[in-house]
Amino acid sequence: MRILFLLFGLMPAIAVAGIYKYVTPDGRVEYSDQPREGAAEVEVTPLQTYTPPQLPKIKTTDEIKTQAQAVPSYRVSIVTPENDATVRENTGRVEVALQVSPPLDADSNYTLQFLLDGQPVGQTSTSLTYTLTNVDRGTHTLQAKLLAPSGVSIAQSETITFHMRRISILFRKDSNGQPGGVQRAPRAPQMPKMPGPPNPGGVPTP
Repeated sequence: MRILFLLFGLMPAIAVAGIYKYVTPDGRVEYSDQPREGAAEVEVTPLQTYTPPQLPKIKTTDEIKTQAQAVPSYRVSIVTPENDATVRENTGRVEVALQVSPPLDADSNYTLQFLLDGQPVGQTSTSLTYTLTNVDRGTHTLQAKLLAPSGVSIAQSETITFHMRRISILFRKDSNGQPGGVQRAPRAPQMPKMPGPPNPGGVPTP
């Protein structure tokens, strides 16, 4: 029996040569890798093997720091309009200019999104300038966000406040170009005075 276990343990090594089973006259069973008269070849089922998956590489602390340094920390600032500025534009146009530091690379695929009163306006783009149109009279807030290609915000400006003054056509401007009050309606033309009756006696007319 020990020989049987030994042979099965050596099966991977002798599988190529083959295994033969032989029954002796006294009934003992023998196994050998050498064929002999009266021996029968044993069909050996190939052993199943298992290859474990490759474990993911664990990043070292230095590799994590290097990767973090590869992504710069951006800062977004609104240059114009200034905070608490008053914009006087009768059509409601507001010119907005941004500054991003460090400057964006041409192939970074980062985009900018403007928010007026907390709501996105216009399409995202790579331009540092934008024109708001038809802004209502009153006080408004303005902010800009820098978006990664996935759409996640990676930097944002401070929220500023500006005041829109749209001049009504009912107002006129003074010599300095500032609203000077309500425009008066033009006066109606006056009728010319009728001449009086003649004074033959030369007496002064009372």
